[in-house]
Amino acid sequence: MSAAVRAPEPAATPSELPQTVPALFQHTAQRQGDAPALHFKTGERWTPISWADYSRAVNRLANALLAEGLNPQDRVALWSLNRPEWQIADVGIGHAGLVTVAVYQTDAPEQVKYLVTHSESKVLIVENRKLLDQVIAMRRELPLVQRVILVEGEAPEGEGWIVTWEQALRRGDEFGRSRPGLFASRWQAVRPEDTASLIYTSGTTGVSKAAILTHRNLTWTAVATLQCFRGDPHDRVVSYLPLAHVLERVVSELRQLCTGCEVYFCPRIDQVMQVVAEVHPTYFTSVPRLWEKIYAGIREKMDKVSGPRRMIRDWALLMGALRTAAYEQHKPMAPWVRWQWSLADRLVFQKIRETLGLDKVEVCISGSAAVSPDMLRFFYGLGIEILEGYGLTETTAPATFNRPGDAHFGTVGLPLPGVEIKIASDGEILVKGNNVFGGYFKDPKTTNETLVDGWLKTGDIGEMDKDGYLKITDRKKDLFKTSGGKYVAPGAMETQLRSRKGIAQAVVLGDGRPFVAALFTLDRDVAEAKAGPDDAGAKRLVDEAVQDLNRGLSHPEQIKKWRILDTDFVVGDELTPSMKVKRKRIAEKYGAEIEAIYAEKKPA
Repeated sequence: MSAAVRAPEPAATPSELPQTVPALFQHTAQRQGDAPALHFKTGERWTPISWADYSRAVNRLANALLAEGLNPQDRVALWSLNRPEWQIADVGIGHAGLVTVAVYQTDAPEQVKYLVTHSESKVLIVENRKLLDQVIAMRRELPLVQRVILVEGEAPEGEGWIVTWEQALRRGDEFGRSRPGLFASRWQAVRPEDTASLIYTSGTTGVSKAAILTHRNLTWTAVATLQCFRGDPHDRVVSYLPLAHVLERVVSELRQLCTGCEVYFCPRIDQVMQVVAEVHPTYFTSVPRLWEKIYAGIREKMDKVSGPRRMIRDWALLMGALRTAAYEQHKPMAPWVRWQWSLADRLVFQKIRETLGLDKVEVCISGSAAVSPDMLRFFYGLGIEILEGYGLTETTAPATFNRPGDAHFGTVGLPLPGVEIKIASDGEILVKGNNVFGGYFKDPKTTNETLVDGWLKTGDIGEMDKDGYLKITDRKKDLFKTSGGKYVAPGAMETQLRSRKGIAQAVVLGDGRPFVAALFTLDRDVAEAKAGPDDAGAKRLVDEAVQDLNRGLSHPEQIKKWRILDTDFVVGDELTPSMKVKRKRIAEKYGAEIEAIYAEKKPA
């Protein structure tokens, strides 16, 4: 087992920030006053909500929950896309001393029923009538739910069980007037060690487990990220990853409570780059799939230029590569490279950043899954530094991060200040720190198996480089062995394949099989992939990607056969909300396709 690696201690902060979510909110809301906090889109315009209005809404919603007679640490489930009401509800739940049960908007009714029942939630907040109709259909199976709050739309007539958002807020006003001191006493009684949220790990296999995140987990982690990269009230953040996922929660809610920045809510996940182009965020977090699509779009446009513009493109890309090479060698650029890169920036790169809406960005984060180092190098050459990090729900999202100006591409960086990392004898990554969760709700057995002497067993396999930067090599449970006895780590292979033009998703197969194979889905935004899986151009793109990958692998690891699926993977079915593939689900759903691959004659 390796010795523990610990990042330098956090730099001193100007003032000690509160350690509970409601106290942190009150601290910042009072300081920010009428400054804008939350932005939502109405038609083509962005409408702001001030910190003062945000605070009033939190007070009203918290009182509405207190009017239901809920006791401290009772659970409230929240089923909605990202929108101002999500954060208002979450912060209001915390002020009432209650626990937020985060539900993904993409969860199926059976999953929602399990989460609400298992958590013993007494109030359920749902976004719209579509979700509400599903709740009504399973009403008899939710005996503990005493109230449903509908965020958007009108409640059905005669349904006293259901109130609209506005009705709930008015009830909160009435209750607040009748019990004027309860709101303040309730949030002031919240302790850092109290549970703030239950987040059900979507998981790539097995039944969801409810991770217990305390107020200290949330506030401590947000403050620790501020020791890694800057943040201030002038930041603009786009919220588009699900707030039910702890990564987005830390990025656009908890960090906001520390800095007082402005958050813009993306109306739909497929509109994120349109929103980025409008908002020009200073801080942007995403998953690799979006970075891969942006990368593919830039390369496709660059491939279409001809004549003198092609010569300018090649020269600019060369200057970008030289800039990146100097960065990775921790050396300043040669004066002639610096001058020529500045010229390339004015002629080419700045226009790309402005078109994307990333011309003002100061911090770009990639998390949730591995990203291709070569893609990160390409973006750095364009003037966009993407910092890869690593974490789990059980570590309140981040456990490690690359730092601005000192990233090691291909690694997930150094531990957060105050976090310790070590590698077990079998290669498993272990984490200790105030970001590590409190265990699994109603599951002491799994908790004791996962938390040992304060160390979290992550289930991921990794190694440290000579500078203490962590590199993820695979998921412990994803490692498989072919029938010939060869262990294969599919994660790194899939990351490399996904970064290739025209490929949306790749799943490497071979557990107990005679050879390694793969399934692919196409990125239909790429011209060669539009015609579908039987098109010769699409097959050529996949074949070239596989051949390039195989050149760096031993013969038993190489992909011998592959098949393109005439579909794409969907979040909530083949993908987790954080865009990880569910291998078990894919094996079940595409069993016939997989068997057909292995029924063919074994390749040489």
